[in-house]
Amino acid sequence: MNQIVLGTIAANKMNLNGDQGNLLALKRFLEAAGQSVRVVSVTSTEEALKCHFLLLGHGSIAAMESLSSSLAAINWSSVLDSVPGLSVGSGTEWLAQIAPGATGFKRTERVSEFKVANLGSMPVLGYRNSDTTLPDLTFNGSFICAMLHGPVLAKNPMLLARAARAAATKAGVQLDFSSDSLKDWIATLNRISQQIWELEAEGADYPALELG
Repeated sequence: MNQIVLGTIAANKMNLNGDQGNLLALKRFLEAAGQSVRVVSVTSTEEALKCHFLLLGHGSIAAMESLSSSLAAINWSSVLDSVPGLSVGSGTEWLAQIAPGATGFKRTERVSEFKVANLGSMPVLGYRNSDTTLPDLTFNGSFICAMLHGPVLAKNPMLLARAARAAATKAGVQLDFSSDSLKDWIATLNRISQQIWELEAEGADYPALELG
C-alpha cells in the first residue's frame, strides 16, 4: 500500500491559531478511509516535492522574519504547480508577496470576525483577523490559500474531503468512501462541525458532507 505523506513547514512556529490541526484532521480522515498516513517536517524543495499534501501555517511577525530565508530557499514554483496544499494567514501573505506570480496586497483596516466565505461554490466557515486586501479563500496553483485562521479543515468537512481527495490523487491511491469507519467518523465530524457553525456562522446553513 502506498503511504500518504503530509508535510508541514516549521510546525512549532507556524501554529499560532492551531493551524497544525488541519493536518491532524486530514490525517484522521485519510486513516478512516483505509490509508496509511505519515506526517513529516519539510525544510527543502526536495522534501516538499515528496509530499502528497503540504501545510504552510500562520506565524507571528517574529516567526515569519526568522523563517524568511528558509522559506525563500524552497522552489515554490515547482511546489505550487505539483503539490496540493493549504496556506493559512501569514503563510498566505508570504505566498502573495514572495511566491512565483505573486501580486502582493495592500494593508487596510483590520477585520476580526467569523465569516462564511466561498471557495467556488463551497461555503467555508472561518475566522478572519487581517489587515490585508487578500481574499478569504483563493487558489494558487495546487494550494488553497486561506486568510481564515486556525483548523479550517476541521470546521468544514466538505473542504476537508476535497483536501483528502487531492492528497490521495497525488499519492496514486483510491479512497474507500464506502467504509463504515469513514462513514462513522464523518457522521461524528458533521455533528461537531454543525454545532460550531450554529455558534459562529450567524444562521448560515451548515453544508454537511455526504459521501456518495
